[in-house]
Amino acid sequence: MLEKQRQQPDLKLGFETLFAEYSDVVYRFCLYKTSDTHVDYDLTQDTFMRLWKVICAGKDVEKPKQYIYQIARNLVIDYYKKEKALSLDNLQEKGFDPKYNGLETDFLAEVTILRQAIEKLEEDYREIIYMRFIEGMGIEDIAEAMNISTNLVSVRINRGKKKLQTKFT
Repeated sequence: MLEKQRQQPDLKLGFETLFAEYSDVVYRFCLYKTSDTHVDYDLTQDTFMRLWKVICAGKDVEKPKQYIYQIARNLVIDYYKKEKALSLDNLQEKGFDPKYNGLETDFLAEVTILRQAIEKLEEDYREIIYMRFIEGMGIEDIAEAMNISTNLVSVRINRGKKKLQTKFT
């Protein structure tokens, strides 16, 4: 009993550390995938609730960043299976015009063009390009999060970059 009481604060501290370090990353990932802030908060919360359950079950999470990404990625997939969510692009087509706070128009245009080009990539390339260049994840981290080989990640990064380059040349 005393041993269990000692472990609980350690679990809580470890979880709080992971939450502080990765909650913004998970939120941005979910926002990128769904473009809905309410859904993104829920998906982020669900990600960390699942992580907490795993930690409380006594399972060792050797690579927490990859594990957390995998949870978030699965939740996004589940979300789209359950809901027919409207993306930001669909909302804009229906007349919704988000207001940007002081960002340069040219910069926003470039970001929009790049985002549209990335969105047109096949799913395999799109996710890997996002993880590598938006979130700055390493090849091994991406491979672990997506359950594929590092070689396949490298190939998809290179092919995805080439596909994007052809759209801009």
